[in-house]
Amino acid sequence: MAKPNWNKNLADVLKQPTEKVTLISKNTGNEYVTDIVKQLMVVSTGIVEEVKDGYKYSIVDTKNSLEYTIKAPTKVEVSLGSIVVFTNVRGGATSNGDGWYSADSVTVARRNE
Repeated sequence: MAKPNWNKNLADVLKQPTEKVTLISKNTGNEYVTDIVKQLMVVSTGIVEEVKDGYKYSIVDTKNSLEYTIKAPTKVEVSLGSIVVFTNVRGGATSNGDGWYSADSVTVARRNE
């Protein structure tokens, strides 16, 4: 008999469709399988923080009433209300319960998209 599992997957947490991909860890070089959101379009709060190995973007997902940060390797100029698109978003649980999110890239969407 299986025990109940209280761990949520990325699709449950971000309320977005996901797909499984195989990635290689930057730290260990080992392959692992994880869920990603292929493309995530959200609204910037205008706050970008420089962190080790990249930049953290404070964003709001107005469709799903979520607010969180996503780390990306490059910096793009954003302002309050900018539509930003993250590619290959992945994440997981942290000890404080907030979770972490990382993307392969970030771009600012044109207003007519």
